[in-house]
Amino acid sequence: MTQSMQHKELELLKQLIGEWNVGIAMKTGDGKIVSGCGEMAAVEIRDVGFNSEIDACIEGYDDYYENDFWSFDQSTGKVHLFSITSEGDVHDHVGNWKDNSLLELNWRGTFEDQEIEEKIEAKWLTKDQIEVKEIHYVLGKPTLTVNYIFKRKET
Repeated sequence: MTQSMQHKELELLKQLIGEWNVGIAMKTGDGKIVSGCGEMAAVEIRDVGFNSEIDACIEGYDDYYENDFWSFDQSTGKVHLFSITSEGDVHDHVGNWKDNSLLELNWRGTFEDQEIEEKIEAKWLTKDQIEVKEIHYVLGKPTLTVNYIFKRKET
């Protein structure tokens, strides 16, 4: 992977920098739909990546907090989204930019002896709006779908 490719990957991630309002719609495996809202703040970390923090409230759930570190691994050519959540989850989602506006990431693991997977698609609609779809699978079946809409706060 060339230095210019790493530069391009990090430049695309740079779109995260700023303060964002977050709208959340969540559908559980039993078909229940709940909504929520929150805020995200993202900052650059000295030419190696970006840190974002999400603070949200979702109806019927405890307050939700997530800290994410976003970076590009030059040796593998992959984007990493390393997440730590208030629910105790620690996952390294790995993937690629499909084009200049769509990032696809994936994580696989086990929980209570069940194979689980998370697929994330982040689509930059404009420089001020991002749509993210996150689907959780257990044993290959979808159990949770979360749609996020990030809108940049006006300064």
